[in-house]
Amino acid sequence: MSLTVAGWLAKDNLRRIAGLLWFDLVWFSTVAGRNDWLLIAVPIVAVQIYLSSTRQGFNWLLYVQLLVLGLALEGTVVVLGILDFTGGWLPLWLIALWLGFAAMVTTTLDWLSGRYVLAGLLGAASGPLTYAIGSRLGAAELLVDEYLMWIAYGVLWAAYMVVFAYLMQRNAVAYARSKEESNG
Repeated sequence: MSLTVAGWLAKDNLRRIAGLLWFDLVWFSTVAGRNDWLLIAVPIVAVQIYLSSTRQGFNWLLYVQLLVLGLALEGTVVVLGILDFTGGWLPLWLIALWLGFAAMVTTTLDWLSGRYVLAGLLGAASGPLTYAIGSRLGAAELLVDEYLMWIAYGVLWAAYMVVFAYLMQRNAVAYARSKEESNG
């Protein structure tokens, strides 16, 4: 194995890959299974939260902020009449999904901290894709033409990820200060 591959497979990258793969289980069990699979999804989400919360620098306030922002994003789309989630306005499966996502994002996308443009572009590209797939799996009914869903979620996810990059940077600075104060 070359040094470049070994370097790339460093602990942080493995943590990020594992976190993304685990979140794929969260996503599938909540979106494909919805409320019918909650008994499977909840333990998977709990593991995601536990693993993320044991990471050095994890901040519960940041986690709650990202969770609330995500649920507000979903509520906005429902209120705008863009889609209707299977199971109600904010069904339990969607809340479970966001509980897992808020934990995952702080652990696996931490490299976006302070990278606002990159975070926004990633959100604009990946956010709508998951909803397009989810609606095809029956997790939501599109109430508008699909291109409008792509635009709305692209804008909302870009904004969410920019706020995420800001909050992560602010959290990293606060964490560094607290470590410095405890060492000094």
